[in-house]
Amino acid sequence: MNTAVYFILGAAYLALLIWGISLSNRNGLWDISNVYLLVIVGLIYDNSIIALGKYIGEGRLLETLSFFRYLLHALFTPALVIFAWNISAKLNLSWAKKTFWKFFMSLLTIALIGFELLASVWNLQLQPMMENGLLTYKIAESGIPLMVIVVSVVLLAAGFIIMKKWRFPWLFWGTLAVFLGSTLQAWIKDFPIMNSLEFILLLSITLTKQFQVRHINTLK
Repeated sequence: MNTAVYFILGAAYLALLIWGISLSNRNGLWDISNVYLLVIVGLIYDNSIIALGKYIGEGRLLETLSFFRYLLHALFTPALVIFAWNISAKLNLSWAKKTFWKFFMSLLTIALIGFELLASVWNLQLQPMMENGLLTYKIAESGIPLMVIVVSVVLLAAGFIIMKKWRFPWLFWGTLAVFLGSTLQAWIKDFPIMNSLEFILLLSITLTKQFQVRHINTLK
């Protein structure tokens, strides 16, 4: 069953990527608010490799492919900090238009990427694990996911301010769902609850981008 869930998530992320690219037509694909598309690309890869693991089989190939799962996570996920700041600026939130926050969020993103590369990717030790019908390579010892926590706090704060000003709640509730879902992960062992909630988060981010694009001329 879980194999099917990961295949479905991979396909759902692909659909989300296509939707996100279509939304970029207004500002251009290279607009900085589209950095969240990199995260979606990483999650397409992540869920696809997990789903295909038992078909690839244990060995060097799957271990190498799994290494890139963690590398893409370290490189792309911190970019959501930039998204939170930039989408807030585009939604005319006064705090996000201040030069201080522009530089702070940029430096925070770089710092989080550097931290994650050193803490999680450098000298990465992966071990094969067969669980719930899935063959994956996972980190032998994992610590506190500091980068994920910081990114989530930034998204939650931005989502709350957007909800308060524009009565658009999706970014806030999508991020909160991931926070609350992390407590359920310890109890729900046989279903990829966090992977499913991550999709809800990226869906809420895409909906926020859609809200900004649709109201680009009226959000003043």
